[in-house]
Amino acid sequence: MEVVPKGRHGRREPRWLDELILQTIALSVDGSRGLAKLACVCAPLRAAARGVAATQLQQLLHRLQTALPSLALDDESPVVTLARWEAWAASNVLWFQANLQTLTMARFGGSCQRAVRAWADMSGGRHDAAAVANKSLPVYNECAINGHGALEFSGQSVLHTQAFGKPLPQPITIVVVARARGDTTIVDSLGSNSGRFELCHGYPSATSAVAGPPQVVITADGRGVDSPSKLLRGATRGTGLWHVYTAIFDGPRSELFVDGRCEGSGKNIGNGCLDGLSMGCDHSGVFHLKGSIAELRLFNRHMDPAERSQLEAALALRYGLSHASVSRVHV
Repeated sequence: MEVVPKGRHGRREPRWLDELILQTIALSVDGSRGLAKLACVCAPLRAAARGVAATQLQQLLHRLQTALPSLALDDESPVVTLARWEAWAASNVLWFQANLQTLTMARFGGSCQRAVRAWADMSGGRHDAAAVANKSLPVYNECAINGHGALEFSGQSVLHTQAFGKPLPQPITIVVVARARGDTTIVDSLGSNSGRFELCHGYPSATSAVAGPPQVVITADGRGVDSPSKLLRGATRGTGLWHVYTAIFDGPRSELFVDGRCEGSGKNIGNGCLDGLSMGCDHSGVFHLKGSIAELRLFNRHMDPAERSQLEAALALRYGLSHASVSRVHV
């Protein structure tokens, strides 16, 4: 294969590269930025860069435990797609998945029991979660949902992540596979001095139209035990069923999805920041989770529809849950 770059004096100097050399050059480049520069050199290197980008993309998606639709690579350059998913991965601030590799069990009488003392963050951000003093420990159920594990919260159990070095401003996307029963909080900010950043079933209206188990709600308004004045309510009830919850905290652009269906958008939920995460209780320490958490991912971005839908579908497949195309549900 002939490559004809310009020489030192403006003359074109032919060089010959075979496919193996082109592939070796491309393989020496790691990441979309370097591959994009390589693709600008010449057409043969562009083809090699695209091939390597496609391979690196599949490796990245495998590590993130998600996948692209089979025809996705026909829609845009693999280098562009790789850059998009690299940014997605870099925005993953927290990732908790319930399995024996990520959990530290409590020891009683020298034996390791099912009670969980700590939960390791898989994102690489090192914001591990640990049990809270004077609270009971969640219990690990190794076969809670579709053959996968989950942490069971009894209504008195709490895990706190390490505090972020600097509180995260909105937008923030939280995706969690959980089940919740009754008036209960799944996740919130760290403590009573924190601003609210809550995904829960609660804050019921007094009208008979919402009688029954509380509906799902997100809010980042206020602090303490007072009810928030700004919230976004969905249709899903706290009946103890498993769901993939996606809460996008982004002021007036906030959105709420359950199992891939949009259950609310276009309401201002408050402008609070997130200083860390409580799993199993609200920030005021009052409303505990009665239910379970199998997986949680937190991103410091407003996840776009394609990325969100792909992650939700991957989680639904892993945990044996239903997933719908994005559709608006009137509540």
